[in-house]
Formats: sequence, C-alpha cells, structure tokens
Amino acid sequence: MQKLYFLKYSLISILLSVMFRVEAQSNDLYYRSAQNRLTNMLSGKESLNLREAIYCVENAWFNDKLNKKLFYRQIERYADFCRAVSNSGRIIYSGNDVSSVNAQAAVFAFMTDTIPIQMGDSVYYHLPFGYNADDFAGEKNWSNMFVSTLMATGKGNCHSMPLLYKLIMDELGEKCWLALAPNHMYIKAKTQHIGWYNIELTTGDFPTDAWLMASGYIHLDAVRNGIYTDTLSLKQSVALCLTDLAQGYMRKYGIGNRKFIEDCCNTTLKHYPNYINALLIKAELLTKQYRHLDNKECEEAKKLKEKMDDAYAHIHRLGYRKMPEEMYRKWLKSIKTNIKTPFENF
Repeated sequence: MQKLYFLKYSLISILLSVMFRVEAQSNDLYYRSAQNRLTNMLSGKESLNLREAIYCVENAWFNDKLNKKLFYRQIERYADFCRAVSNSGRIIYSGNDVSSVNAQAAVFAFMTDTIPIQMGDSVYYHLPFGYNADDFAGEKNWSNMFVSTLMATGKGNCHSMPLLYKLIMDELGEKCWLALAPNHMYIKAKTQHIGWYNIELTTGDFPTDAWLMASGYIHLDAVRNGIYTDTLSLKQSVALCLTDLAQGYMRKYGIGNRKFIEDCCNTTLKHYPNYINALLIKAELLTKQYRHLDNKECEEAKKLKEKMDDAYAHIHRLGYRKMPEEMYRKWLKSIKTNIKTPFENF
C-alpha cells in the first residue's frame, strides 16, 4: 500500500513538473522568437527595422497578444497628424532643411503641447503625453517602459517617449537619433542654422551637452568611450532592443535561464560593444552566481570572483558611475533650464 501511494505521488509530481516545464517553455517561446528576429536583423539576415524590433520586445512580454496592426497603425496615425501640423505653415525657417525642421517641431509639439483642432464649427484639443512619475522605471509593471503602453495610456517615461518620437520621425522619413545619459534616453537632432541640439521629452526642453555634462553623473571617460551623449546608429538602436528583451525576460522569469539572458547581452555587445546596460546585466549575473556559492574559497568561486571583478573594473574604466534613484529624480526635475528652443517661431 505504501509503495502504491509512493508511486502515485511520484507520478503526480512528475506530471506537475512536466506541466509547469511545458508552460514555461511555451511562454519562453515568445522571447526566443523575438530574440531570433532581432539577432537576424543584426546579422544581416533581415533588414534592420527599429519599429519591428520594439514591437517584438513588447509582444514577447504580452505573450504574443500585442496587436501588430494596431501598433503599426497608431504610429502611422500619429505621423499623419504631425504631417498636418508640419504643413500648417506655423514655423518660419529659411534653411534648406526646412522639411526636417518642420517635422521636428511638429512631433515635439505633438508630444509635449496642447494642440487645437478645428473640426467644422467645433474646436477639439489634442493633449500632450504625460510623464509617469509613479512608475518611471517600470518597477511596479515593466510594461510601463513600453511604447505600446505610452500610446494606450498617454503616459510614458524617458524610455518610451524618445522611442515613440524616433518612430514617428522615421515614419515621416526624417532623421533624428537616440542618445543616452545615466539611466536615461533622449533625442539628438540638428539643423543647418544651430547645428546639433538635444530634445528632452519628459520635460519638453532642450538641454545642452554642456549642461548634461555639468549636471550629474556623466564622466568624461563615458563620453570618450561613447557610453553617453553620442548618437546611436540604427544597428545600435536595434541592439539596445535586444538588451531590453533580456531585461523584460529577467523581470518575468528571473535569472533561471542565464543562457538566454547572456546570449541577448553578448549579441548586443557584438554590435554595440560599450552598451552599458548589457555590461551591467552580465556583471549582475556573475555577482548573483557568486553569492549563491556556499564555498567562497573553492577554485570555482575564485575564478568567478575574478571574472566579476574584471567586469566591474571594465565598466568603471569606461566611465560609468551609478546614479542613485533620488539623484535621478532631482536631475530630471532640474532639466527645465529655459534654454532657447530651436523652434522659437513655431
């Protein structure tokens, strides 16, 4: 009787284990599918497409339930609206790049300002996107980092807002570039008259590189090594999405599948060698692995400790300095610098 009970219990345990494993693999499938798509883009097997890369990352989190047609169509609608604003003749500019400047001004106004819309005898108002101060880092819900969430709720952060701005500009056929600061992403653009300038969408301002350098945790070495304030190429932008995928995976499933996370980061670093988030994730994985070792004096632990120390030393040499959350909040609030806008006549 006891043997029969033990056998029955063992079979139930095995079945439950298999069921949980199959369910995990089923959900994991969406992440592996997204990883393959992004890896193919970066390797040249598929064309680089930032909009598709962002969709793949967000769709994996939502278990393949993010409507692709709606995602694409919403960006197209935004671009149509901005095109109409751009053609309104509200901006006075004499440079040869007037089309680009008009587009930048229109998208900036669309995202940061209230715009009246005349429809017959009635006037409606397009309201600006707001900053999600309650969960600006996706700690409560990782999907608060997403472009799809920004479009659905009207609230975003320094990750989703510049990505949406970039996607709208791409749809308009005009150029702008993503750029990074500590814990932060923003837009870089240029005009013939004033040259390069920065667009900060969370506050609707235009901080200079000098202000960014003087205001916080941007070490000169980080600028020299291309960690911060530099423009990202299309390939670097897609590679960044692959690390976003790894971060979402960690939030959803933990670090049990270290290989998936490491593969994402390694592929990112192959195409964007100094991307700080990928380097930090790899160092974090080594740290957690080391901490879980019972015997810190064994040979395995010593080798792991050496790899961990080397990883953090490399990150430090590149110029990275950790910015505490409270410091980041203060830094973000201080961006309102009353800098003259490139769209002063808009």
